[in-house]
Amino acid sequence: ELSEYYHPLLTRLKVSTVEHLKYVREEDLEDIGMTRPEMRRLKKFYKKEFPQGAINKLRKAILKGGGDGTGRTLSPSPPTQRGSRPVSIGAPYMRPPGKQLIPLDAIQLGRTLGEGEFGVVQQGVWTTETGEKLQVAVKRLSRERMNTGTQSFLKEAAIMQDVDHENIVRMFGVVLDTGDNVMLVTELAPMRSLLECLKDMTLRVDLPVPRLCDYAQQTCDGMSYLESKRLVHRDLAARNILVFNKNQVKISDLGLSRLLGAGQDYYQSKFSVSLKLPVAWCAPECINFLKFTSASDVWSFGVLLWELFTYGFQPWAGLTGQQILEAIESDQQLEQPELCTNDLYRFMLECWSIDPEARPTFADTLLRLPQLRPTQVKTLKDYPGSSHVPEKGYIHYKAGDIIVVIDKSPPTTSPPGLVWRGVLANGKSGLFDPTNAAPFIEPKFSPVTAKTGSLMRKESSRKSSRKIRADMISHPQNDLRHTGHIGYDGAVFGDVSFIGDNYDGAVFG
Repeated sequence: ELSEYYHPLLTRLKVSTVEHLKYVREEDLEDIGMTRPEMRRLKKFYKKEFPQGAINKLRKAILKGGGDGTGRTLSPSPPTQRGSRPVSIGAPYMRPPGKQLIPLDAIQLGRTLGEGEFGVVQQGVWTTETGEKLQVAVKRLSRERMNTGTQSFLKEAAIMQDVDHENIVRMFGVVLDTGDNVMLVTELAPMRSLLECLKDMTLRVDLPVPRLCDYAQQTCDGMSYLESKRLVHRDLAARNILVFNKNQVKISDLGLSRLLGAGQDYYQSKFSVSLKLPVAWCAPECINFLKFTSASDVWSFGVLLWELFTYGFQPWAGLTGQQILEAIESDQQLEQPELCTNDLYRFMLECWSIDPEARPTFADTLLRLPQLRPTQVKTLKDYPGSSHVPEKGYIHYKAGDIIVVIDKSPPTTSPPGLVWRGVLANGKSGLFDPTNAAPFIEPKFSPVTAKTGSLMRKESSRKSSRKIRADMISHPQNDLRHTGHIGYDGAVFGDVSFIGDNYDGAVFG
């Protein structure tokens, strides 16, 4: 009877199974043209298919098992068109994402890792049903701090367990029978939160600007995945990004802000005594109307970028929540970080558009961030040299040092373009003469892993005595496409996955 809505449900609302209907709101159905009587028919059908409550359904799924023949329950909607999930450090257990209650006696708690926004976080050991011992992080959440009941909490936990992405902290399960506490069992991050790492001066040399760009790209990749699943984080910030190793970060605490109270970074909302919001990271519509969407997550992502390039400064430091809101509503914005390029700061301002519709999506941002990545140069000689007197404001470097270019027209007394501003790997920034440097290509082709295989040419041990001639290379066959570049040092860069639709249909004679 409702077959005409099958395609909009599948493509626009991302509903691929009947079970997904429980996450669809009435306004979503209105957007695809469904009338009230049709909504009632759809709800009646759903209740017939799933008559049980969330808790009983969760327990039944666990007890029945299924999916892979080992008693494990597979996700109803596994991510499509993604490579196999890599094994992360400290979490070799390759359990398919599924709904799981973990018995209390399977968890052995260890040392306390810290006080998180939502409770105590401890290191622990989980003995799986196969007898494997896995090091995990255990978040102990007080039932008193929950803004919702246990049933709503389990529904949220079930959603989090279905999330499977290499840049999102994986949740293995929930422990309920703990008296006054509820435990979330998640992947253990070997390092600390991104915010702690950014503030640690001893780690500054390990966090140069290109690596910060990598972290931004990985976070955007994870958020793009959540956006495609119609999931909203609601609390995206550097404190909720965990560093698993120097080359990988993961998003944590997905969905917890809706269920629990929070700590000192949060602003008490006028809507509820118990409801608190991280106002320095919140879009205006979140504070004024409690409207949380992927667009409000994009606003928070812009603040996260600001945290990255200020190495963990507090946004809107010294202002109260009310003062921050007033500043935003009067068109004031966070100032441009010293190590942030003009193009990247303009992108941050797009993220902070008052109109949610004017903000970029994460899917678009995933393609734009590589284009906003600052260029790098390699110095050709020492500065200052033996015959040079160092000039004020210039950085000192050795031949072969890599400089990340921040501004090609800094405010100086020199004519535009003759002096650039950049930053060395050790974090020291200042002016330099671009004629003393040559372009440098990073020894990797993309900050995002290509989903369709690597474009990097492999070394071959085969040798040939044949000499390559120009006539051996064919001319374009009426379909010339730009797929990448190769630098003077032999490094390949560029990624066909970023081409988009711009070149489709472009025929050359």
